[in-house]
Amino acid sequence: MRWIDIVLPGQGISQEFDDLLAAAVVAQNGLDQIQAREGLDNVAVTDRMAEVGRSLFQAVMAIDTEAFNPDTEPAAQNGLDAPDVQDAPLLGIPEHDHLRGYHLVVPEELLNLPWAWLHNGVDFLLARHPLCVGVREAAVPTTEPLRPWMQRFNRARFILGPEGEPSLTATIDQLQLAAEAQACLLFVPGHSQEKIRRLIYREAETIENALEGTPLAEPLARIEVPTSGITPAELVRQGITYQGIHFAGPTSVPANLADTQGQNWMNRLADEVTASPESQLEEIAGLEGEVLGVDPITTLLDTISEKVDQLQHAREALPVAGRNSGSTSWLLEDGPVPPESIGQAGGMPPLVFSNNYRGLPELGSRFLGAGASTFIGPLLPLYSRSARIYAGYFYEALACGWSAGAALWRAAHFCRQEMGTDHPAWLSYGIQGSGSLALQYL
Repeated sequence: MRWIDIVLPGQGISQEFDDLLAAAVVAQNGLDQIQAREGLDNVAVTDRMAEVGRSLFQAVMAIDTEAFNPDTEPAAQNGLDAPDVQDAPLLGIPEHDHLRGYHLVVPEELLNLPWAWLHNGVDFLLARHPLCVGVREAAVPTTEPLRPWMQRFNRARFILGPEGEPSLTATIDQLQLAAEAQACLLFVPGHSQEKIRRLIYREAETIENALEGTPLAEPLARIEVPTSGITPAELVRQGITYQGIHFAGPTSVPANLADTQGQNWMNRLADEVTASPESQLEEIAGLEGEVLGVDPITTLLDTISEKVDQLQHAREALPVAGRNSGSTSWLLEDGPVPPESIGQAGGMPPLVFSNNYRGLPELGSRFLGAGASTFIGPLLPLYSRSARIYAGYFYEALACGWSAGAALWRAAHFCRQEMGTDHPAWLSYGIQGSGSLALQYL
């Protein structure tokens, strides 16, 4: 597939651009009230996503009216022809190899806006094209220093199979030599409550099945699921031994980071869930469904200011847009783990999937800054069943060799097909960093 770069400026360059971004932030803030009032997966949520996406689309068009022309030929980079730099190695799957994706290159203060919701007034761009955002261009660097996966990516563009075939099935034995260890992803459960933990481990089973269901001769990666809780120190120390981390936590409400001993918001539900059927437990805990009207989100949402000078207020809030008080760290059994601690220890793997409350806007830019190459996570609160289904489709695509950006697009496609066009789940995830990373390069 090919990524087409769209380079956007920072604030203060274009008044029209700034005003449209501010309008998008105002509409995005209103999503909190809609979800609290109507439910996390109501069609009104999708409608508001479209409103936000229209403002973002118009903002991009204010900078470049040809930005979303799929026939755009990027300029040559690194002394090579543009197709060689921008095109990913072939998988032999036309649906993947013919894809054209849009990679928005933005200043860091705009990184956390919901670019996956880009809407041209007719439909969401994500319905047809993968979308990715980062602070650098999409092309994988060809000069030192490179991460190992980048070296494999560049090498894969020049290797051929026995009959001269460039597809992954023909070249995988050259790309992943027998002497090299199989890529391993670490599954990290987000809290220690046993009654809740068993629900989160369903996500691990879904991912494991997806990775093992590869059409290739051998799986491209495996997932390691710990039998006991992982402490912050263990995660920091062991991170370097894995090529990816999948963090699974509550996706509908934030964990309480003020408590580092596991006595968080779930503990006050203990009496209510004792001896309850699993389905009822899921509903109470906000992991499958959530009781509406009175929930932890509502109190937070009620604090949002009303009827202010919205455009000016949103313009001032842009540098921190999407960073709500909540999941600012991963909460493990013995305490929180900020991205910076993993990065400082040199243990940040290239691929990070954080399936927790507002994972992308809360943590995406911080994980990238700490050394991750690609970060995937939810853009807004959603029920855990939707989160689990999305993760399954994502890893299923990765197991077939799809790049991370294309795999996210494919997961969105199948979620839309399964849950319906009006269900917001298919729009609930975004990707930051490099969309070209794939399991065969790890």
